[in-house]
Amino acid sequence: MVTKNVKLQVKIAEVFYYFIVFFICYTASNKLIKIQSFRTNLIKTTLFTPDLADVFSICVIAFEVILILVLLFYKKNGLLLSCLTFLVFTLYISVLNFKGLYEVCGCGGVLNGLPYSYHLLINIALIVGSAFSFLTFYVLNNEE
Repeated sequence: MVTKNVKLQVKIAEVFYYFIVFFICYTASNKLIKIQSFRTNLIKTTLFTPDLADVFSICVIAFEVILILVLLFYKKNGLLLSCLTFLVFTLYISVLNFKGLYEVCGCGGVLNGLPYSYHLLINIALIVGSAFSFLTFYVLNNEE
């Protein structure tokens, strides 16, 4: 028998799941629409040459599109992959901030221009939300 707490936990996990799908769709589409701005933000970090920024910007957008598909067709694997992705992005912006290279968030849309502290908080919330959803679906719900 499934308790009310488990049902509530599954509902919360579903909300996080749909938010994560929306969030990645939103940022990927903004990067694609404004790819030149995304590329410029990468170059500004001084970690990327213009040629490498061209390749990397396309690779990031392609990866995000693949991540969306994995989330839609393989929920648990997608949530685990999104958690790892958010962790990598968080490490990336933290290294930039530590080296004094972080200017503003280059995610696009309403997120563009966020200072590091806000970007860090959003990323931590996304990491926690995707980990919570993954664990909920993996342990409690055991759904694909």
